[in-house]
Amino acid sequence: MNNKGKLLGLALAFVAWTGAAFWVGWQSPTLIGGFFGPKETVVEAAKFYPLDKFVLSIPGEEYSHYLLLELAIKTRSKDAQFTLTQADSVIKNSLMKMFANKHFDELNDNKQFEPLQKEALNILSIVLAQNDFDIELDDVLFTRMIIQ
Repeated sequence: MNNKGKLLGLALAFVAWTGAAFWVGWQSPTLIGGFFGPKETVVEAAKFYPLDKFVLSIPGEEYSHYLLLELAIKTRSKDAQFTLTQADSVIKNSLMKMFANKHFDELNDNKQFEPLQKEALNILSIVLAQNDFDIELDDVLFTRMIIQ
C-alpha cells in the first residue's frame, strides 16, 4: 500500500502540474502581455466647456455698439474644467483685446464668423501657453454672438 500511496501522490502532483501549466499557458497573454505587449494609447474624447457670457463695447461709425458673446472651448486635455476656471481672467482679457480692435461692420458680416473663431483660437492658445496653463485647445466656438 505504500507504493500505491506514492503512485497516487505522484499522479496527483502530475495532474496539478499539468493543470497549472495549462492555466498559465492559457492566461499568458494576460499575465505576460501587460509587460511585453503593445501599449494602447487612450485618446480622450473631445469635450466642450462653455464659458460665462460677457458684453463688450464695439466702435461703430456713429456710436458704440454692444457685443454679447458666449463661447465654448473644445479640448481633449485632462483637467480642462479646472484649468479653464483658473484661466478665466486671462481668457476674457485676451478676447476683450481682440474685439477692441474690431469695427461694428466687420463683426456684423456673416463671412467673418469663422475667421473670428480661428483668430480667437490662436490668441487663446498663445496666451494660455505664455501663462503656463497646461491645456491644448482644439477649437473655440462662438455659441451666441449678438451685436446691437
